[in-house]
Amino acid sequence: MIHYYYGYGKGKTCSAVGAAMRAYGAGMSVLFVQFFKNDQSSELSALPFEIYPPPHNLGFNPGDEYKVWVDGALDYIKNSSADVVVLDEFSDLIPKFLTVDGMKKVLSSDREYIITGHNKVSELYDLADYATFFQKEKHPYDNGVAARRGIEY
Repeated sequence: MIHYYYGYGKGKTCSAVGAAMRAYGAGMSVLFVQFFKNDQSSELSALPFEIYPPPHNLGFNPGDEYKVWVDGALDYIKNSSADVVVLDEFSDLIPKFLTVDGMKKVLSSDREYIITGHNKVSELYDLADYATFFQKEKHPYDNGVAARRGIEY
């Protein structure tokens, strides 16, 4: 089954991690992959399950060098035997780094996928068994407060 958490509200990654922790606690194997995030996300140091290593340096507008990392991550996901795969910010890969057909190939196996992202990808929404939209109403960033370690990353 596919869980899809999308929108610009805070909490998508937290929801995905919570669902993955529940699965892990029930004895399921979990693979966690973050896209568009570097190795500085604080949750990475606390998760008890398999994590695909994120890039160390990642700018705000990654290009061809990031595509190489993405392709490696997608191959790893396809070959993984994990029961549950968390794909954080995965829908944001489409269309710049991943086609819709490529997305469908990644999601083709019979396991649980927990996917997050900002924009609603209609083809992913149609495939999803669960879909939850996160809407930001207020955020400190709107008032000039920078992202804080341990809270936003």
